[in-house]
Amino acid sequence: MTLITDSPRSFDRAEQCVDALLEMVGKRIVLGLPLGLGKANHFVNALYARAAADPSISLTIFTGLTLERPEGHSEIARRFVLPLLDRLYSQGRDLSYASARRKGLLPANIEVYEFFMQPGAFLENSEAQRNYVCSNYTHVPRDLLDLGVNVIAQMVAPSAGGDKYSLSCNPDLTIPVMDMAVARGVPPPVLVGEVNPQLPYMGGDAEIPASSFTFLLDGEAFDEPLFAVPTQPVDLTHYALAFHIASLVVDGGTLQVGIGALGDAVCHVLRLRQTNNRQYRSIVRDLTSDDSLQLRQNLQPELGPFAKGLYGASEMVPPGFLHLRRAGVMKREVYPDAALQRLLDAGEISTTVNEEMLLALKEAGRIHCPLTPADTVFLQALGIIDSNYSWRGHKLLSPQGEEEECDLHSEHGRRRLLGSCLNKKLRGGTWLHGGFFLGPEFMYRELRRLTDEERAGICMTAIDFINDLQRDRDLKVAQRQKARFINSAMMVTVTGAVISDGLADNQVVSGVGGQYNFVAQAQELPGGRSIIALPSTWQDGGQCRSNILWEYPHCTVPRHLRDIVVTEYGVADLRGKSDRDVIAAMLCICDSRFQEALMEKAKSAGKLEKDYAIPLQFTSNTPDRIAAVFNDETRLRLLPYFPLGSDFTDEEALLAVALEHLQKVSKPRWKALLLIFAGRRICKDSSGENAWIHRCLERMGYDYADTYEHRLEAYAVAGALHDAIDPRRPLRGD
Repeated sequence: MTLITDSPRSFDRAEQCVDALLEMVGKRIVLGLPLGLGKANHFVNALYARAAADPSISLTIFTGLTLERPEGHSEIARRFVLPLLDRLYSQGRDLSYASARRKGLLPANIEVYEFFMQPGAFLENSEAQRNYVCSNYTHVPRDLLDLGVNVIAQMVAPSAGGDKYSLSCNPDLTIPVMDMAVARGVPPPVLVGEVNPQLPYMGGDAEIPASSFTFLLDGEAFDEPLFAVPTQPVDLTHYALAFHIASLVVDGGTLQVGIGALGDAVCHVLRLRQTNNRQYRSIVRDLTSDDSLQLRQNLQPELGPFAKGLYGASEMVPPGFLHLRRAGVMKREVYPDAALQRLLDAGEISTTVNEEMLLALKEAGRIHCPLTPADTVFLQALGIIDSNYSWRGHKLLSPQGEEEECDLHSEHGRRRLLGSCLNKKLRGGTWLHGGFFLGPEFMYRELRRLTDEERAGICMTAIDFINDLQRDRDLKVAQRQKARFINSAMMVTVTGAVISDGLADNQVVSGVGGQYNFVAQAQELPGGRSIIALPSTWQDGGQCRSNILWEYPHCTVPRHLRDIVVTEYGVADLRGKSDRDVIAAMLCICDSRFQEALMEKAKSAGKLEKDYAIPLQFTSNTPDRIAAVFNDETRLRLLPYFPLGSDFTDEEALLAVALEHLQKVSKPRWKALLLIFAGRRICKDSSGENAWIHRCLERMGYDYADTYEHRLEAYAVAGALHDAIDPRRPLRGD
């Protein structure tokens, strides 16, 4: 980020900062806020209150993923959520505009636009739906500047010396907006930093000088806990998906994965591949029959542990990456130079500094003989030659101030140049490039506790660096070997179009985000693949419906970018295939209850031959088949409900699993009645094996149910706990 100003003005009250901002910018404010965690909530609320009280102020807010404390939309949900609010969110500060927008009460002079919404949170909310901006993540900086953004406000972390600050969780948009403004020759937006010491301090590109800010808010009022997003329980369907996906990840490759149950499952299974390889192989074998390998074309299952390890290049940094790092999986480091990276990738050099490294760089044309001043800066930055060497005019001086031979042909000269760096590890290695992070409280705690050395391997950076190949293409191609970009979808058509952001009536569920970027990037990177994952079915009002469809009115990713699609039933490699072969492959990973109808539509459209029949081995794609693979106590012990841990108490974690199950089976009504009848028997006996269920009911406040309706709710929850929890599965992973 290139913006440099005079020393920033500092305030300990947000209202004072708003006064100064209005005096500087005027009453037309276009405010850019980071996606997710990094919003400057105190400042935003003060600015919102000022604009709400003064109609002469025009305030436009452009952001993504506004975080809101969970709300219960039923009595059962409220009983679960309210204690969480007291424990996890009592010290946080809600965004005023979020509540007003949800209620349709935004003043006429205030507008809120989002390019990515909290998934499912704004269906049927007319204001939010109208003001959704459908944009690829990498295009948001451009859109912000086109909209006339003149203020960016975000939470930042302070350095120990106070002369620098970290954009920490959100350099993703701020860095490219500022740089793009300079490139366009327009005034960069005013940058407001709200200092929160609880935000993990991340270095690298996220670290910027204090002089980059126009205003800083600093004081005890802004020191508060970060917004935590609890992990979700992982069911066996998502574990089946994760085993298929893990078998596509190549040792020595690159990994991108998102947040949520699927991301947690994938990271856990990759860890199992490393730490319990025998069981990993066994489960993959049982999920992947020999016949189904034909759908994968040349993508044979990857079964071995990770010797070279993986490098992360992910717009979102999920908590699972930290677990993979500890397990020795996320250990492949990349370096900020294309020539050096290519030599490392080819195995011509290692990360140990020696004479061969100098000679290889010379042979590759990356450095000269004799060395130039630019060569010296480059080599010293990576810890290849002694940092005490310097240049005076055209002469290279040794640490003792003597003229030094910088001709690499001499063994003596090479060893002199290497000096104390000989046989040490290269500096500047990065095992993870990320755009933003958001997750549970234990993730933030772990990031704060990283050693300086470990933190230096994480580079939080601009979103266009992560999601796009346009800038530094040669470097990214060298770094992103065998890339696997893993994203979830809501639906996929049988011809390979992906639907991830909206419903048939154009109601937006979330947003495009970076999914299209990663799919397109996978098509361009040598060895890169896009993996779209989804359960084959979903429950709708008590009815099972297929997530694999014949057609849909719109898509997030068009079918001409189709690549790999994964369901719990297998892997379909669609790249380069004809429509006929794509449809045949998609039918083979579809739930068997829907195969016949989809096949008949394909035949009617002339996409399949009239006598085509789905191979017999793919006609038993049923939940029972998946359950049979995991119906083994040894295997289930390896598959916790919360594999990465949880911010929930034990009772809350059990309830989270049960309430998710209750939501799925509450329709039709007769299924809910079965739970109620079973739960009624459990509620009458609190001894023995039912004791844990009664502890959960106490957590929900059902130990004293004062009305008939509350007793029925208690019975339903008890029945769901009994049905949903498998005692053979651990609650949490480590």
